[in-house]
Amino acid sequence: MVIIMQRKSKPTSFRRFRLYITSAIVGGIASGVALVLFALLVFLLRLPIEQVALFSFIAFGIGCLVSGGFAGALKRQNGLVTGIKAAVVYAIPVAVMGLVLSGFVAPEVQPIPGVPPMPEPGVLQAFGEVLNKTVIAVLCGATGGVLGVNKNSGF
Repeated sequence: MVIIMQRKSKPTSFRRFRLYITSAIVGGIASGVALVLFALLVFLLRLPIEQVALFSFIAFGIGCLVSGGFAGALKRQNGLVTGIKAAVVYAIPVAVMGLVLSGFVAPEVQPIPGVPPMPEPGVLQAFGEVLNKTVIAVLCGATGGVLGVNKNSGF
């Protein structure tokens, strides 16, 4: 009788990172769906434009939560750390795009009577938003990771 034993190979660093890339893509899709639903909500209910920033933060949080939950459900261990890593991988491109886009100055627009002028985005305001998004990413990613690990069955 011959017994053949096969040794499991250790996952390479790319294989480990692929989990976080996949979860970031899933989180981006969830965030995009939330943004579309919030845009419809703002349009149909004719909500004030000032609430758009709040809805974008909520959609970002939903994306981080789903990203962390997806990674935690697939990895099935270390939910807190796995969720935070997945959310940070999702948040980095969002933060970079926010910094890049806030550096552009809008063309001069004639002020509308009765509407206060919009402040020009500055570097400190952009870094403040990045800090806010980092806190949201860590909290929502950790929550999603723990929920994903503790889920009864995988995806």
